[in-house]
Amino acid sequence: MLILKYFVVVGAALTAGLLALNAHLTAPVPPKPAMVRAVATTVAPPPVAEPEPVAAVAVEPPQAPAKAASPARRSKTSKRNAGGTAAR
Repeated sequence: MLILKYFVVVGAALTAGLLALNAHLTAPVPPKPAMVRAVATTVAPPPVAEPEPVAAVAVEPPQAPAKAASPARRSKTSKRNAGGTAAR
């Protein structure tokens, strides 16, 4: 029975040593911060902004488009189409 007592004592010492080493090496867990609950207060709603008045803007009638150059004044070749005739 002496051998049984030896294994119990040595096993308990090794277990206690491993638990102490684990507690020493493990990073401590920070405690959770206490929940602070604010007292419900009545808050006034935000002020409603009044819409700005729309100013009347004078609308000018559209002007007639500028008169295009006569076909006689156009060049025969187009810069886009080098060497060809201008599309009409």
